[in-house]
Amino acid sequence: MQQVSFWNGNRKGFTLIELLVVVLIIGVLMAMLLPAINSARGAARKAQCANNLKQIGLALANYEQAYGGFPQNKTNSSDRKEGRGLFVQLLPFMDSNNIYKMWDPTKAMADDANKAFRMSIPPAVQCPATPLGRGDRSFQYGERSAKYIGQAMDYALIHKAVDPEDGQSYDPPLGQGQTGGSGIVRIDSITDGLTNTIIYHEHAGIPDIYFNNQKVDSVGSADYPYFQNAWTGWNSKPAGGSGKYWTYLRNADGSWFQPNSTAGVGIVEALGAENVKARRLINVTNSSSAPYSFHPGGANAQFADGSVRFVNENIIPLVYGYLSAQNDGKPATQEDVEMRAWSDAWPVVNGRYPDGTPAN
Repeated sequence: MQQVSFWNGNRKGFTLIELLVVVLIIGVLMAMLLPAINSARGAARKAQCANNLKQIGLALANYEQAYGGFPQNKTNSSDRKEGRGLFVQLLPFMDSNNIYKMWDPTKAMADDANKAFRMSIPPAVQCPATPLGRGDRSFQYGERSAKYIGQAMDYALIHKAVDPEDGQSYDPPLGQGQTGGSGIVRIDSITDGLTNTIIYHEHAGIPDIYFNNQKVDSVGSADYPYFQNAWTGWNSKPAGGSGKYWTYLRNADGSWFQPNSTAGVGIVEALGAENVKARRLINVTNSSSAPYSFHPGGANAQFADGSVRFVNENIIPLVYGYLSAQNDGKPATQEDVEMRAWSDAWPVVNGRYPDGTPAN
């Protein structure tokens, strides 16, 4: 009996159709896998960024144990000339003592003797999600007459008085004027509670300037003569010049609003209820000390108890203001980082919520 063979001995490879089918299958699999891979990478960068802030929070806690309080961020004229920021004092408490020893405190930060110190990059100062990544992101900073080179930091201290849209002015946790000259901030002065008070938040992307995820400029131009977000320097001045705000917000029509202080005047009376209801402050811009990240949906914030929470970018600006003040007596808590609309837990006075917008 003759055997039947299913193998064509003359066949030497795949047909064109078979190859096209294989390529098509591979393409479909890649299209399915790439979003998952990118999502995993984004989640890993977000987690690393949160870990950076946890390391800063741990350093603050260790500093408090050693000195009886958190370090004070001094921003008077003599400190600005010297150029040292609060973060410099945390280096020995975050496995960066080798870098700390490079600093010559007898010389101004702008002095060449401190150039190697300024150009170093300690752990936990740069977020891996930032487009330029971790590494040399040097830029000029300092006073107009004494600019010098330093490395960027992706986290900002909330350091200026907060005027959170309700007509009042509140103190930030570690800002100037908190200690009466002692140089430390005792934790019992944070009367809202350590778990309800933000110390640092993401402020990523320097030396590039972003508005709503679009690069618009770079630090070092004449437009930003006083910008301070080098890790060695004191923090940037708040938006609005002499105003008390430390951020920009987006208006209802999509335009950018650089607020000046409205202390003593409610924000609704100053700008109108519809503008206030539609405004957003997180991930609007990384200019000044605004909270800004390259994570979709929000930004990480480090609280005074050392914990880190991811804040929804559509949080009510006033609520974020309450979380950024140490003694406002308002009921904002860590859980309110997800707050996108007023709830019944918040008082309604004369038919209005705390920011002055009409209650439903």
